[in-house]
Amino acid sequence: MIISLEKSNALQRMLKGAKYLLRGDKAIGLEVRRDDKTRKLKEVNCRSLAPLLRDGLVEFAYLPTDITRYYEVRLTEAGERLVRELT
Repeated sequence: MIISLEKSNALQRMLKGAKYLLRGDKAIGLEVRRDDKTRKLKEVNCRSLAPLLRDGLVEFAYLPTDITRYYEVRLTEAGERLVRELT
């Protein structure tokens, strides 16, 4: 499977333990980063999460019940396999 560099980076970060959130309507994704200077969490837009969900490489960790809330996503087995092939 051929994927873009942005998708590959998101999958590799997710494998290393980065936290990603996707809105319940599967439209907007966020990466949660920690700012070392202020020690606060910072949310960065991640546009590749929705296509990764459609490709079956990530899945919701919990079943989304509200389309306006953000839910954590995790790698599927196919996603983990693909990341290990890329590295």
